[in-house]
Amino acid sequence: MSTASSDQTNNDHSTTLNDTILHEDDLTEQAKKHFPYHSDIFRAFESYRQSVLRNEHMTPVGRTFFLSELQNLHTSCKRVLNYSVEHNRFVDQNLPTIGPLLVCGLARTGTTLLYNLLACDPQSRAPLYTDMCIDVVPPIARSDSIGQNRRMDILNSEKNSEQLTDLLIRIASSHAHFPIEEDTFIIRQAGYLSIPILLSDNDDDDAENWISNEISKDYAYDYHEIFLRMLNSVDMPKSHWLLKSPFHIFYLDKLLQHYPNALLIITHRNLDEVLPSMYSLFLAAADLYFDKTNSISRDRIMKRVDQYLDKGIEYIMKFRNNLQNDTLKKTQKNILDISYENLMKDPIGVVKQIYDHFNLHWSDEIEMAMRNWLLENPQGKQGRHKYSLADFGLTREDLERRYADYNKLFLSSTYSNNQSSSTNLAQS
Repeated sequence: MSTASSDQTNNDHSTTLNDTILHEDDLTEQAKKHFPYHSDIFRAFESYRQSVLRNEHMTPVGRTFFLSELQNLHTSCKRVLNYSVEHNRFVDQNLPTIGPLLVCGLARTGTTLLYNLLACDPQSRAPLYTDMCIDVVPPIARSDSIGQNRRMDILNSEKNSEQLTDLLIRIASSHAHFPIEEDTFIIRQAGYLSIPILLSDNDDDDAENWISNEISKDYAYDYHEIFLRMLNSVDMPKSHWLLKSPFHIFYLDKLLQHYPNALLIITHRNLDEVLPSMYSLFLAAADLYFDKTNSISRDRIMKRVDQYLDKGIEYIMKFRNNLQNDTLKKTQKNILDISYENLMKDPIGVVKQIYDHFNLHWSDEIEMAMRNWLLENPQGKQGRHKYSLADFGLTREDLERRYADYNKLFLSSTYSNNQSSSTNLAQS
C-alpha cells in the first residue's frame, strides 16, 4: 500500500472513531420519562465504547466494526422506546396465556437444533433475525411479504462485505445461521452483550468483576418484554412465543418475574464437549477484532470463557437449589431438563417429550414439519470443525473434578461414557 493510501486509511479510521459518539438527542422526553432505565442502557453502551477505545490489541478494522455495531444497537433501542410510547396500546395487550416456551442452558448444548425444531409448530412464534436486527421499527407481520422482502434485501446488502462474509462462513461452522434467531439480539439492544468475553481491556479482571457487571443489568429484561410485546402486537401466536438464549441462565428469576407462565427447557451436555466448543466459537468470532497472531488476546479469551462457564453453572445450580423452597415448587412443574445425547439420538422424540411434559398440543403437522426441517438441514450443512480438550491443554479428568456437582446432578448417567474429542456440528 502506498504512503498516500495508508494515510487515507488511517484518516478514514480516525474519522469513524470520532463520529462514533453515543447520545440520546433522538430519544423523546416522553420516552425518557416512561422508561427511566434508558440512562442505564446509555451508560452500558458508553462503557463498552470506552473499553474498546482503550483496547490496544484490537485491529483498526475490528475496532471500527464494533463501534459501528454499538451505535446501531443503541439506535435500534431508542427507536423501539420512542415507538413504544407513541403506540402504547400494545403494552396493555396480553401476551398468550401459554409460555413463553424458553430454551436455555449453557451455550453449545444443542439449543439451536432444539429451537429450530420447536419452531416447526405453526401455532408458535419465534422471533426472526430480521425482526430483531433489521429496521426493527415499525414491527411487521410474517404475512407482510413486501415488508419481509425489504428487510431481507437490507440484510443481504449488509453481508456483501468480503471480509464479513468470510467471517460469517467460519462462524457458521460452529454456530449455524437460520431465519429465526435467539432473543439474545433483543437484550443486546439494552446493553447486555457477550462481547466482554472478547474485548476486555483489563488483563487482571477477575470473574467477579466483569461477569457481575454484565449480569447486574435487570433492566435488559424490562426492555425485552417491551420488545416482545411490540412483536406480539402485529404477530401474536395462536399458542405461544418461543425464545432461546444461553444468557438467560443468569436471569432466570428475572425472566419469571416478567413471564410468570414461562416454560423452561434447560439443556445439558457433557462439559468436555461444551468447553472446547465454546473456546472454538469465541476464538472464531475474535478473528474479526484481533490479528490471529495475537496470543495475548487468545489467552485472555480462553480465560474468560472459563470464567463464563463457571458462573453459568453456578447460576444454574443456585436456581435449581432455590426451587426446593415451598414458594417455588409450582415453578418446578414448568421446568424440563433435556440431555444433548438424547436430543441427538431422537430429536423428534425429545420434542414430543417436551410437548407431553408441558401439556402442549401435538399434531402430525408438527412432526411432518420437523422431519422436513431435518432433511433440509442435515448436520454439518453450514460447515463443521473438529476440536478436542487436548487442543486447549485440558483433560477430561480436569473437568470431572472441576464440575463434579453439576455432573452428578445433570449428567451422571452419560458423563462416564463420554469421549474427550468430538466433531462439532453447526446446529449445536
